[in-house]
Amino acid sequence: MNETQTRINLIDDELIKCGWHIDDITKVIKEKEIEVDEDLPPFFDKTKRFIDYALLNKSGQIIAIVEAKRENKNVGSAKTQAEYYARRIKNSQGFAPFIYITNGHEIEFWDSENYPLREALSYHSLEDLETYRKRNDNNIKLSAELINKTIAGRYYQINAVAKTLEVLNAKERSVLWVMATGTGKTRTVISLVDVLLRAGFVKRVLFLADRRELARQGLDDFKEHMSEQSRERIEANSFERDKRIYVSTFQTMMSLLKTTEISQGFFDLIIADESHRSIYNFYGDLFKKFDAIKMGLTATPVEFADRDTYKFFGTDGGNPTFAYTYEEALNDGFLSPYDVVDVKTDFLADGIHFELLPKAEQERLLVDGYEAEEIDFEGSSVEKMVKNDDTNRLILKTLIEDGYKNPLTNLPAKTIIFAINKTHAHRLAKLFDELYPHYNSQVAKVIVSDLNNADELIKQFKDEKSEFNIAISVGMLDTGIDVPSIMNLVFAKPVFSKAKFWQMIGRGTRLYDGDFKKERFVIFDFWGNFTYFNEQPNGETPKEQISLHRQIFEQNLELLKNLEGENLQTIKKEIQEQIKSIPKDDYFVKQHSAILAPFINDFENNLSHLSTISKLFDRVTVKNYAELRFRLQSKKLQTHKIIQDDEKLQKSIEKTVTDVMLLQNTISDVKKQEELIESAKDGLFWLELDFVEQNAITNILAPLMVYKSKRDDIKEYHFDLKDAIKSRTNISINHASVNLKAYEEHIKKVIQSMVNESYMLQQLFLGVALSEEDIKTLKNELLKEDIHVEQLSQIYECKSDDLVEIFKAIINKKEYKLPHLLDEFLKTHTLSSKQIEFIKAIKHYVQEKRDISRKDLTQNPFTKFHKMGIMGMFQGSMMNELVAIIDDKEESL
Repeated sequence: MNETQTRINLIDDELIKCGWHIDDITKVIKEKEIEVDEDLPPFFDKTKRFIDYALLNKSGQIIAIVEAKRENKNVGSAKTQAEYYARRIKNSQGFAPFIYITNGHEIEFWDSENYPLREALSYHSLEDLETYRKRNDNNIKLSAELINKTIAGRYYQINAVAKTLEVLNAKERSVLWVMATGTGKTRTVISLVDVLLRAGFVKRVLFLADRRELARQGLDDFKEHMSEQSRERIEANSFERDKRIYVSTFQTMMSLLKTTEISQGFFDLIIADESHRSIYNFYGDLFKKFDAIKMGLTATPVEFADRDTYKFFGTDGGNPTFAYTYEEALNDGFLSPYDVVDVKTDFLADGIHFELLPKAEQERLLVDGYEAEEIDFEGSSVEKMVKNDDTNRLILKTLIEDGYKNPLTNLPAKTIIFAINKTHAHRLAKLFDELYPHYNSQVAKVIVSDLNNADELIKQFKDEKSEFNIAISVGMLDTGIDVPSIMNLVFAKPVFSKAKFWQMIGRGTRLYDGDFKKERFVIFDFWGNFTYFNEQPNGETPKEQISLHRQIFEQNLELLKNLEGENLQTIKKEIQEQIKSIPKDDYFVKQHSAILAPFINDFENNLSHLSTISKLFDRVTVKNYAELRFRLQSKKLQTHKIIQDDEKLQKSIEKTVTDVMLLQNTISDVKKQEELIESAKDGLFWLELDFVEQNAITNILAPLMVYKSKRDDIKEYHFDLKDAIKSRTNISINHASVNLKAYEEHIKKVIQSMVNESYMLQQLFLGVALSEEDIKTLKNELLKEDIHVEQLSQIYECKSDDLVEIFKAIINKKEYKLPHLLDEFLKTHTLSSKQIEFIKAIKHYVQEKRDISRKDLTQNPFTKFHKMGIMGMFQGSMMNELVAIIDDKEESL
């Protein structure tokens, strides 16, 4: 498409959706002529002096311009032209307009006098742009003097806010805090929000949590510390738009955006509480919808090799904006230490196997109707495939006998037991009451999400005067719950998520000095979680969530490869209908509109690239889960039949027949298809259907799957076999923390590369002064790598904050000075290939070790070149010159 077609087909519609009425000349002027001057950019076409769109404010001034390019042209080509237009407009109206550069699919937004170009999903509303302009006019400079220390006054909390203010002053738009659980992340971020709102740097803030309980708690925290600011918890498909602080869950916001239009500049700051891999895997698109500063908070830092969290929040290279680790907090006396006891029972360690049971137990099982070969379960199956009451009694007895007690009441101290599932949690509570009836069911209670009084139970558990001291929970108390007096944690479940693991530990790390002083706490681990994370520090990677619509589409692609004739045309038509179902106005789909367009405009010629739009089907709302599951299973059956995979075909038929057999024939809609359903209960029926017939049958049966009954043919194994403690081991703890050493190494590698490759630094090495432009270029190169002057000063122990002085100090360090001098040595001497390799080995050694001495040159690895090292490789003046480079003080060996 040319620019006119691009505008009509793509840009006009998007502007209208964002409130810019393109036919209202008081709001939008198309082809606005700009008077050019002599100060034209190179290659500027004087005939092209018309702005494609001028967006007007209420005073008729141009608040933004839109430059349209061809659909297949990169948006960057228009940057120089647009910047010139903005400068000319500023000369006439007093302020520069914002700039949009677009080819209809990609949009880049540019506040040219304040920020670099950035990707935008759409166009801002007039209100958004007026807010941005007002902020620019005020030229806000954030200062640590604005920090309200009554909100968060510990030194590291003040430091976190101060560092973030510096980052925002430097025009960065991504922030990541790594702070150990219990160190006050939420209070600290509230302190930051307080500064930003009072300074007018942001207008609206969105605080996101991954559970309703945490969102509710977050709102309470904002209310406590910022009572003067208006706030709202977003829970449904509508909300009031006149507040300053909004709190919600990721899930609620994702649902809201499917039904409610919110301008992309509505929120100025979005904060993700507990940011880890699952957040950006499943909800990362939420951040792309809004043109906001994004901020991540996490207590679960990752090693340098696992950079996804850092990269998502714009801090790639392992450099969080601020970090305060558990070790630091422990040393500072702000968190509680803990002990870990790994407890193994016979069954949890070795499983439940008939031949290993005592003869009396074997006979009892046989009398109860079990077959010997049935009783064969691994330890990992306990509380999943098989339940055993005595194993749970041992868990409870260990807690009561060996756990901390409240010194004033002699009741068990505040405790959380992490159960496998809700059934397990209720069974633990029942067994506790049987073991300790004198507590009158007041001490141990279950807190799970489906209880109507869950919030009231949490309040009781937090109450230090309450006898409710043992909370048995599934999920609800893993994160966010703040009960400083907790002294016992019981891992009665396996954990594979590193983020969740450290959150759970964090339930006990807070200090308590109330009715008594908490010195430390204990963790009883019955599932070897600490051993697992010591061996696999990163845990398991969460699997990508793939919607049923996407799975069906991908299964259709498999069919597309293997069908022909009329059947092929049928599947093509179905795929085209699927493509039509993609919500084109969805904010994520808009981002990928350029990828989607060819399949809408020219389907037949793009069949081989259909897999590129697979992820877009995740945006299609799932309305009938049971129906879609059956359709997916039917398609798998078709595929396995066509490719003649007999093993998978058999399994698909079995699953399909099982679904059909679960249909309840008491339902009228089901009864109408009674004859068909009876036939479909036979596997041979599905085997003999051809492609067309199976499609027809699936279309009849799939909508009925909503009437399936629950499976009752799964045998439950619930025993009360005698178990015993097999081992108790104190576990040493490997704390995952921010790898600051790795971060310093990252910076040093960047600087080494700059010293080697930068002409400016080489000039500095030769004593040539740098110009202001040179210094500005150096700073920009550093900022690209997220490195700041103060960080260089600290790492290289240079007292000056002058960039030139810092680099002078750096390049005079041996690790940076030597490679340059050795390169000069190579240029000025004629050497053998082996001598050149020797010089290269010196350079490599210096880069690895950061230093080298003349003694090193006579040892490994240099003796690989000659048994005498440098003395065997060089002689006379050449050797003396090389040694002088290594060590200026001495002239010979």
